[in-house]
Amino acid sequence: MSPLRARCQALLNGPLDPAALRAAEQDLRTALDQLGPTPSADDFGEIWTAGSLPEPEDPERRRRALLALAPTLLLDGVWLARAAQPATAHRATEGHLLALYQSSVGLDDPTRSPPVRFRARLAEAGVALPPLASPAFFQDPRLPEFALRLPGWHLGLLHRPRSFFPELLGYTFAHLRRAPAWWDALPPDRACCVLATAALDDYPQRQAHRDRIRAGWRLYRQGFAALLEALAAWLDQSRTRADAMAALVLAKRATAIGHHGRVILEGRSLDQWLAAADPEPLLRALRRSPWVDRACPSGSRLIRAMEFGGPMFGVFDAEERRVCQAWIEDDRLPAATPGPGNARPVTGTAPSGQRQPQASTRQIAPRRLFTALLRAESPGDCPPATEAVIRRGLWRARWLGPRPGNGGLPPEPGQLRAHLEARQRQALDRYRPPTKAPEIGRHFCRWALLQLAPAILVDGAWLAGIATAAENLDEVGRHLARIHADELGNGRPQWNHANVYRRLLDSLGIALPPLDSEAFAGDNRFLDAAFELPVYLLAMGQRADRYFPELLGLNLAIELSGLGGGYLGAIEVLRWHGIDPTIVALHLSIDNLASGHAARAVDAITLYLDQARRRGGDPAVQEQWRRVERGYRSFQAMVLPLAGRLLLRYGWERLRATRLPARLRNSPP
Repeated sequence: MSPLRARCQALLNGPLDPAALRAAEQDLRTALDQLGPTPSADDFGEIWTAGSLPEPEDPERRRRALLALAPTLLLDGVWLARAAQPATAHRATEGHLLALYQSSVGLDDPTRSPPVRFRARLAEAGVALPPLASPAFFQDPRLPEFALRLPGWHLGLLHRPRSFFPELLGYTFAHLRRAPAWWDALPPDRACCVLATAALDDYPQRQAHRDRIRAGWRLYRQGFAALLEALAAWLDQSRTRADAMAALVLAKRATAIGHHGRVILEGRSLDQWLAAADPEPLLRALRRSPWVDRACPSGSRLIRAMEFGGPMFGVFDAEERRVCQAWIEDDRLPAATPGPGNARPVTGTAPSGQRQPQASTRQIAPRRLFTALLRAESPGDCPPATEAVIRRGLWRARWLGPRPGNGGLPPEPGQLRAHLEARQRQALDRYRPPTKAPEIGRHFCRWALLQLAPAILVDGAWLAGIATAAENLDEVGRHLARIHADELGNGRPQWNHANVYRRLLDSLGIALPPLDSEAFAGDNRFLDAAFELPVYLLAMGQRADRYFPELLGLNLAIELSGLGGGYLGAIEVLRWHGIDPTIVALHLSIDNLASGHAARAVDAITLYLDQARRRGGDPAVQEQWRRVERGYRSFQAMVLPLAGRLLLRYGWERLRATRLPARLRNSPP
């Protein structure tokens, strides 16, 4: 696999390594440097038309055009997936970009997603491509190398949304201002153009970063124009069918050698022919052999060998059989020499001065790790201590164990929904509205709300790694992405949960440094225990692919944590003291078990376990269920350190208020 193909695979599907990140970043910097200075007069913001590429009348030519456009159009909008990160999602510009991403993937209606619609267009045209999540997609020999250049930039911006934020804005704007063409699955969405304009207008550094924004605009435009130019030349190549056949032979040869020792072609075994690096001698011999019938290509022995009962049945899919037959039908007998589709890949070297992987360490203090994880643009930037934090949380969950009465999950996943509904009903039946002043004082409420700030200001962080290409979001992922979007406010800063909490802190006169600053994590008003849970949430958000069952359980525990009487009681206490309870009331409403986040969390687990059952039966379900349950209990395990300190403080204040002599009442607990 070429370096570019391998990099695209790693950036989209993993495993992600620092070398791939460095190469992607350097590729973006090189491309931006090659743009040159911003022209004094440009057409920024105007609707523009991509290069001339009329819709081919020939079905085969049209299929090949769609094939080459597929990586770019199937990854439409993927660069926006992480534009709203835990440290930045509360800002207006990032909120608008989040809304654009939701539109691109069709979060509420997948049929409105341009990539999903384009996949259907490929099927209608008879183009069979592996799914994006499959390693076979970027390895597909039919995809010419030039078709991956622009997608490589898409994926580079996905992993460097903060380093290239001004360029990402311009890139997005250029994408949305491109005039529709015959290959587009959907007409332009005017609402998306409005969102892109709002993102630019609300960007505080718009004027300071004017040239960088316009560089992103030019990068997308020139990248798309280069794609179409190379595509037009590729379609006009006279050796198209020979190139496709040569690429197919090269793709199959590694697994074919050893199976064809008894097939003799011009005195040599087919294994010997396949062992040669150049497929052209084999193709010339094959054209002269009885395996090819020029008078009746579909009846050729080569084609019949691929059909049911033939020795190569199942080795070639329908599109590959079509390539073989088209090669036989080609009466020009071109020489199979490398064309643009097999051009030598451009390799990149890691530039000097780029960020290096952080030094390996098993433990980093929670405060330091909190800042490091907030500043990580990509999972590949996280310190190794990220894994240690997750393992520690899951170990604590194992230590807690599933004991009766500790609010655990039922022994069988099929009982999950009924179990949770019954538990919630019992909690509501036990709840009694207060009839007198609460024992919890206002001073304690204010202090407790301060200690909760590190966790609530990263609300939704555990789901930050879910966002990906539209096609890679299955039904489970869409449930989680919907929850995450709600936590971040669905593109509306005033709805963003962290912003709701900031308004609460402001009303209490609590001023805090910027969230991702060292000053925030170092603020001595916070307990060390206040960072245990948020660090765990941030770490899980960066390792969603590795700990997905545990993430499902953690998500369920979070969404259930305040349902029943817990949030109702908290609202009453806050109201009694004149403290705005909006943040609590918001979660009580949106996390509901009927159709809210808790319901989605249950549905996500149920669907995931159904997938496990199809893959491995009941043993696989039980294995995954144990991991889900451990993730569920890990929330309680990571909350305990802070909960213990809060209880200790509350107990001390009650004791001080009722029993201690006056001279001891102001001493610390």
